[in-house]
Order: sequence, then C-alpha cells, then structure tokens
Amino acid sequence: MLTYLQAGYPVIWVHTHEESRAIATLSEEAKGYHIYSWDTVSGLRDHQTGQARTMPDPLKPLQGVPTMPEACVLFLKDYHKFVQSVEIFRTIKNLIPVLKATDRHLVIVSPVISIPVELEKDVTVLPFDLPTIGELLDTAGRIVSENGLNVEVDERAIAASRGLTLQEAENAIALSLVKTKTISKKVLETEKLQAVKKSGLMEIYEPVTEDQLGGLDPLKKYIHNRKKGFDNHALPRPKGILLVGLPGAGKSLSAKVTASVLDFPLIRLDIASLKGSLVGESEQKMRQALALIDAVSPCVVWIDEIEKALGGVQSSNRTDGGTTSAMFGYLLTWMQESKAPKYIVATCNDVEDLLSISQGALLRRFDDVFFVDLPSVRERTAILSIMNRRYNADLPSNLVSRMDGWTGAEIEKFVVASIYDGLEEAFANIKPIYCQNRDKIEKAREWAKYNARPANDNGQNGLNNDRRIKIN
Repeated sequence: MLTYLQAGYPVIWVHTHEESRAIATLSEEAKGYHIYSWDTVSGLRDHQTGQARTMPDPLKPLQGVPTMPEACVLFLKDYHKFVQSVEIFRTIKNLIPVLKATDRHLVIVSPVISIPVELEKDVTVLPFDLPTIGELLDTAGRIVSENGLNVEVDERAIAASRGLTLQEAENAIALSLVKTKTISKKVLETEKLQAVKKSGLMEIYEPVTEDQLGGLDPLKKYIHNRKKGFDNHALPRPKGILLVGLPGAGKSLSAKVTASVLDFPLIRLDIASLKGSLVGESEQKMRQALALIDAVSPCVVWIDEIEKALGGVQSSNRTDGGTTSAMFGYLLTWMQESKAPKYIVATCNDVEDLLSISQGALLRRFDDVFFVDLPSVRERTAILSIMNRRYNADLPSNLVSRMDGWTGAEIEKFVVASIYDGLEEAFANIKPIYCQNRDKIEKAREWAKYNARPANDNGQNGLNNDRRIKIN
C-alpha cells in the first residue's frame, strides 16, 4: 500500500475479511505515517499514543481529519454500512482536495465493496491477500510450540488450509490437533470447505470411489494420467474436461469419481442459481463464486448440464439486460486466466445447444471433450454387478443381453423395480431414453466421431448391431 500513499491516493478501499491482520500489516508497510483507526464502538484510536476517544457518530472522524497531523492514515472499520449516506459520501468528496494536499489518507477496511456511484472515480480498491503458505506454517509452528506438542508441521498438510483467513487457519489447525493429534490434511480441507458452505454460492458433494462407476475405463485411465499434472509441478497443469452424452449415462457420477481419483474436494457450481433479481447482482455473485473456488483450491469443480445453465446467452441483451452474457464472459475469462490448481468437469446433454451458445469458445477452454455413450455389454455387466451389491440383489449377469440400449441409470432403476415387482414387470416398465430420442442421440454420435474422445471401453454404442442373415 505504501506506493499508493506515496502517490497521493486519497481514499483506498481494502477488500478483506481479515480486518485486524490487514490493519496491522498495512500499518507496518506505512512506516513514517501517523496511524489512526476508528469504529463505532471503540471510537477513534491513535496507534502511536494508544489513546482512544469515544466517537459513535461515523461522521465525526471525517470531520476531524483536517486537525490530524499531516502524513497520516485513518483506517475506517465497518464503513460499508455508512458510506451510502449522503452526509458521509459528500463529506469524503469535500475532503479529497485536503487529503491530496496534506498527505492524509482514508483507508476503508471492509469485507464488502459498496462504493457510492458519487465516489467511484475517487476510490481505489485494493485486495488484501490471504495468508501465504509461509504464514500458515509459522502459525502452525507457533500453536504446536505454545502447547508443547511433539507434532510434525508438514508443509503438504498445511497447504490444505490455503484459502482460509489466518483466524480460520488457526481454528482448523487447533481442531485437527485435538481430533487427530496431528495436523491432518483431511481435517483442514473439511474446515476450508466451510467457506464454500457459508457463502451459499456453491454446494459441496462427496466424491465417489471409482469402483462405483461401471465401465468408462478410457475415461478413468485418462483421469489417472492427469493426476500426474497435480503431483508433478514440472508438468503442465490439467484444466478440465467436458463430458457430452445422453442423460443417465454416468456423466455426473464421473465428476464425483474424478474428485476421488484426484483426491480433491468436489464443489458443484450451479450457474443458474447465481442469477439474482437486482442489477449487477448476478455478475457479482459469479465473480465471488469464482474467486472463492480459487481461494479454496485445489478442488474439482463440477458444472452440471452446462448448456442449460448458460442457455439464453445469444438473446441475453434482449431478455435479461445482458446478465447471462456477462456471466458467460466471466466464466470464459476465468477458465482461461485463473492459475489456481483446480480441475473442471462439465457435463452436457445437448451438444447442439452448447455449440450454439459459445460457437466453440467454451469447448476450447477444456483439455478434452469426451462422449459418454450407452454402455457396452461388458459395461452393462459391470453396472449390474455394482447395483447388485448396492441393493443387496442377486440378478444374473445374463440379463444384460435384454438391456440393449439401456443407460446405467435405467439398469439401476430396473434393479430396484425388480426387488419390488419381479423381473418381468420390471422389464416391461423400462422405457429406454434411446428409444425416445433416437434421432437426436444418433446425431450426437455422428458429431462425436470427429470432435470427441470415446469415454466407453470399446467405443461401441451399447446396441446390438450385429448383422444377422438367414440361410435356407
């Protein structure tokens, strides 16, 4: 911040949840400046003398700025609650010439950016970075030392707390020591994901082990190979994949398995749920969600049915004032520019819709596109075996010959129905999605031949296409 003070910036807005740490760090940077801070409860405090004056009125510290010594900084806490008042922002506006001429500065420290339009050109927003790995290691070492514990402070475990504030990290480390007598990566990750839950912007899902996903061996092998890119920093870091295919074929389950293979938390980004009714609200929520993902990474980001979430991009300017288009733009830029270690798994049921939305721009943000087809006979056998275990059933594997053109979801539905209704009634009531959407699915297959990698084990489509001839 020192360079901004030396350049004469009159009003700075520091965006952070770490109020105390930010003021302490920035005060240390601003050596040579007289430091004051104000909040409505503690009043105005002189950091040099330690003296404080009761001052509950948020207008009073501003009115007192001209009497403060030159070359000073006044930190204002909770001011996002007051700055929209016409008296407050007009007083700040009137103070700006004085601030510039006397090397005095106002620094608003707030977890929320809420700048009145009247001050937009006068206020500079500065982010305050979350603790570095070095700071987190120092914090863990201090906790271990102060409590006389014989516990190794492992950098790889501590790295799991990246994205937490210093106070959150202290709490998580202390909790891990109490629960496990060690600094546990799993405990720190769990606590870190509290930030996602508290935000209300995204959802946390449990990863699923790969033995719960029948078939799709090429896709599984691909994910295992990409794990090297996160373990070995000399390799280019993988970005993510797009899974295209019909509903029920295992795309969403594949996202959960990916998180298990990579040993990352799984965060579901529901873009549609971020849309708000107020002007600018949707774009702000999108930025917050993407910034939060970066903060809590490494993680797997699951975007389900992405074509539906981004539907309406082409007509956005006419239908929603450009909101959907702006959100799509933020997503594209983030996928291209973000350096945080994450892996994106997006699913799509209708590739035509997706292509019409992005004209290919979105597809280029992924490392690869996979087509998830109907399971082959071997894959159907594996899926039936999994469902037998899951539902404590004992259906024979030769039944898969009667499941031609079924998805994994339809096999699961059949197993459950057979428990209650018997085999033949269960068979009679399965209406395969392939039969309902044959033309659309065949068109998607044709596109996938030239534009996607096969996710299934043999590239076949799970239909019995053998030619049968009759010889008299």
